[in-house]
Amino acid sequence: MIIIGYQGIGKSSIAKYANGYIDLESGNFWVDGKRDDQWYIPYCSIAVHLSEQGYWVFTSSHEVIRKQLRSSTELKLIVCPTPELKDAWIRRLEERYERTQLEKDYKALMNAKDRYTENIQELLDEEGYGKLIIRSLPFDLNEVLQKYFDVDVVRVDRLINNP
Repeated sequence: MIIIGYQGIGKSSIAKYANGYIDLESGNFWVDGKRDDQWYIPYCSIAVHLSEQGYWVFTSSHEVIRKQLRSSTELKLIVCPTPELKDAWIRRLEERYERTQLEKDYKALMNAKDRYTENIQELLDEEGYGKLIIRSLPFDLNEVLQKYFDVDVVRVDRLINNP
């Protein structure tokens, strides 16, 4: 399973505490302040490979990633908030950056301030993916995924071995 998650959705948090999830951080593909023009190709190959091994892989929601993953036969899901959550979501990202002071969180915040509406509309319009839409805050991504799949997603082997 490949889960394409909008920034701040909780990818890193859930992967940190729940077995079977991997947060494939796209920021790791920057080297010396630059990212190769084709960085998304190995990134997506890694995501598919890990998914084929039974992991639930969180990826970023960059357009190049969504396009590259379209041809994959792996189950794919987009998770994003509604357009109506714009102000609350930006506050959420501001609070995260204030807590962490991480460059990746700053970039996410600036991107949301500049392009939230466009980003979310692109995700909602994306074809070939399941969609899980966050409609209110606060939320627990693990609980939302459990309800969506009606399984205990912390136990990924249950879904794989007992369809």
